[in-house]
Amino acid sequence: MKNRCEDCGNCCIETEMILSDQDIEAIVSSHKTTLRKTDFVQKNEDNFNQLKNFNGHCFFFDGETKLCKIYEIRPQGCRFYPLIYDSDKKSCVFDSECPRPELFYPNKNTVRRTCKKIISFLENQVIFSKLR
Repeated sequence: MKNRCEDCGNCCIETEMILSDQDIEAIVSSHKTTLRKTDFVQKNEDNFNQLKNFNGHCFFFDGETKLCKIYEIRPQGCRFYPLIYDSDKKSCVFDSECPRPELFYPNKNTVRRTCKKIISFLENQVIFSKLR
């Protein structure tokens, strides 16, 4: 078995990825004349900015190559993946759709550190959304 991501694209199927204002600005800035916020952002039921899906995949997923078209500037939540926050369990868990999460998070310390970052990221989104 190769010691790398399988590029299966499961992480990009029916995504519910929250987008920060910084994520949106970075993406729009990198596509100055070709992309508008409304092309790839929608509001979810909690009124947070969220990535749009197109044909069942993230707007930026390339179905042929199974790669991200904006990998270098991908949103913060995508950088945390496959570690996600489960609001029902009130803890971080690995997304069951990822076949090899251990490649990204090889030990418990890395998981703990990243989970703290995820929680901080989500708390900031809640605070900022209330200020709008």
